Amino acid sequence: MSDDPFAGGVAPRLRRLDRELTAAIIDAQCRDWTADRPDRIGFARLGQVRREVQNAAARYRAAPTGTDRTTILAVLLAGLLVGLPLLLLVPEPARPLRLAAIAVAAVGAAYLLRGGLRRLHVRRARGAPDRSAPIDDPFLYARARRTIELCAASARADRSYRRRGAAADLEYALDWLAAAQEELPRLR
Repeated sequence: MSDDPFAGGVAPRLRRLDRELTAAIIDAQCRDWTADRPDRIGFARLGQVRREVQNAAARYRAAPTGTDRTTILAVLLAGLLVGLPLLLLVPEPARPLRLAAIAVAAVGAAYLLRGGLRRLHVRRARGAPDRSAPIDDPFLYARARRTIELCAASARADRSYRRRGAAADLEYALDWLAAAQEELPRLR
């Protein structure tokens, strides 16, 4: 996907930036917990950048969704594989007790399918080749700065006063990003 300021909307860019920052923050936090020389300021400032990006995204109503693809797939499969056959095979399925039992069976199947799909995902991830950690990406800060600047420029040019307010949030995000970049751990 291009970061052309005239291609696409601001909301998808903010969602993508939020995902990238989340991965980098988690990685930085894990390194802080396991390091001999902790770096608490780095991931805290990146967390502030993420919070300001989320504030701007809320003005575009681009909040991250709470359900992932695995959960949606598990619910659909459970409904098709368990709920629908039970509704068709059980005599008088509209009676309250039988309908409740069918619903409980479908929800239980959804939980089992979700767990199975997540285990399959973890098994695939373990077999995948190791990638560099998101926080080690040398272009993380430059890419985040460019994305934030482009989104702020688009927000300033928007007709909606709410969306123009996102530009101020993104300016704060730029300030926090500059502060986080200044606090990068230095090799000794």
